[in-house]
Amino acid sequence: MSHEPSHSTEHLPPPEAQADEHVASFKIVAVGVIALLVFGAATVWSARILDRTARTLSPAGPLPVGKEIGKPEIGIVDQTPFETTRGSEKYRREALQRLNSYGWVDPQKGVIHVPIDKAIDQLLSQEQGKKP
Repeated sequence: MSHEPSHSTEHLPPPEAQADEHVASFKIVAVGVIALLVFGAATVWSARILDRTARTLSPAGPLPVGKEIGKPEIGIVDQTPFETTRGSEKYRREALQRLNSYGWVDPQKGVIHVPIDKAIDQLLSQEQGKKP
């Protein structure tokens, strides 16, 4: 019986190029701390620039809140929000009335409008009559 040598490399030490590879955790932590310090310094510096610019632009401080804020009309301008205007309610009421009533579209041509429910029923009955 002949014994062949094993070609496995599990028992060999790593090559010299990989022998020195290790994680330099101190360097990683140092870079993180330095980055945080630089970010903090930049934040303080930009806050000072913003404060200095604000004081230059309005030396008396911020403007006081207007006395008329919250009133429904300021000067000649109506301040009511769109949701509370009465125009949208009137438009909706007129549209619903037209959808639910009979009336003339063009009396000279003989074109009328019918309630939407009636029109849907007529259309469905016409479609069912066409199918063999």
